[in-house]
Amino acid sequence: MELRPITDGEFDEMLRVDHAAFSSAPSDADRNEDLRKVVENDRTRCVFEGGRMVAASAAFSFELTLPGLTTVPVAAVSLVGVLPTSRRRGHLTRMMGALLDDAAARHESLAVLLASESVIYGRFGYGAASAHVATEIDTRHAALRPSAPADTGRVVLLDAVAAAKVLPPVLDAARRLQPGDLRRPGPWWDGTFRDPEADRKGAGPLFHAVHENAEGEADGYATYRVKHTWEHALPDGRVLVSEVVGLDRVAETALWRFLFSLDLASKVEAELRPLDDPVRWMLVDPRRLRVTMASDMLWVRLVDVAAALAARRYRVPGTLVFEVADGFRPGVAGRYRLEGGPDGAECHRTDDAPDLGLTAEDLGALYLGGVAASTLAAAGRVVEHRPGALAEADAFLGSSPLPFCRTHF
Repeated sequence: MELRPITDGEFDEMLRVDHAAFSSAPSDADRNEDLRKVVENDRTRCVFEGGRMVAASAAFSFELTLPGLTTVPVAAVSLVGVLPTSRRRGHLTRMMGALLDDAAARHESLAVLLASESVIYGRFGYGAASAHVATEIDTRHAALRPSAPADTGRVVLLDAVAAAKVLPPVLDAARRLQPGDLRRPGPWWDGTFRDPEADRKGAGPLFHAVHENAEGEADGYATYRVKHTWEHALPDGRVLVSEVVGLDRVAETALWRFLFSLDLASKVEAELRPLDDPVRWMLVDPRRLRVTMASDMLWVRLVDVAAALAARRYRVPGTLVFEVADGFRPGVAGRYRLEGGPDGAECHRTDDAPDLGLTAEDLGALYLGGVAASTLAAAGRVVEHRPGALAEADAFLGSSPLPFCRTHF
């Protein structure tokens, strides 16, 4: 068994292992080329048996927005797979450890991933740190309240060439305002604007609606498709919303008003929305907005606990001592004293008595403020050693808005 990064000629083999691990069809050549542009060979860790690759993994160099709107570099773990014929041999454990070792060597205090199965990554110290929902609404009941922000600009449709110049900088500005969001590399956009037939799933082409403010500056966009159906000569189309991004509430509200008013459509379905999405509260009849799916999104692992906790900001001034258990990386385990507030934070190891006891997985779940410490305590996952520490932690660690990640990787 050999564990090592890939060489230049092994990229295609790594993708074949990843697809075989998930029993999925190979991607088209263009999509593979997009991926090739962001895969860093020295950040891959693959297992070879007898010279043949049997397991693969990689980490992308991304940037994550934290509560308080600071940003940090992160190891974004992806392309993880083990051939069905080589499972139960410890390959996944070896790869996950090697990727974390590499992140530590690069002084990245955090690793993140999107979990294919939610039972896998907790044992490696990753916690589910953000969530999302999918929603749908009948357009007959999608009227907005009079108090919803009025539009002072306009919505325009752009073709893919024009959209490619406008959408990326808008999203980059928006993700800096959203805890839990990631910088989206250019190659991730290439597939969006190419709009391959395989992504349409029976719907039409991708449309790019851009909101311009009163000064004519782009401050939001929506990407969507329409799946047209007709029943008894009557239109019954569905608007399938990929993204709605606004730099302020005026832009985002204007985009929803536009989507709800599209002709020949009876439903608007959004596949990726935050838990605290204000759209429901804009509606005259909020019950009509149905949540059709709720799931975890970004999983977080603290590689350097002290550096990670010092990197974010906190809602109120406070001090907490955490006793962290870490079975996967015992060197991370120990007690940490965190003192911080809205303007900054410091964290270091300590011998002080602990306020809260938890695992590395639970600390990852708490890190972005997406779940309360008291909630995890009620689930038996966080132990309160000092009375009142849970209430303090809830006020201290929380995030508004809730963490939300828009980018799949």
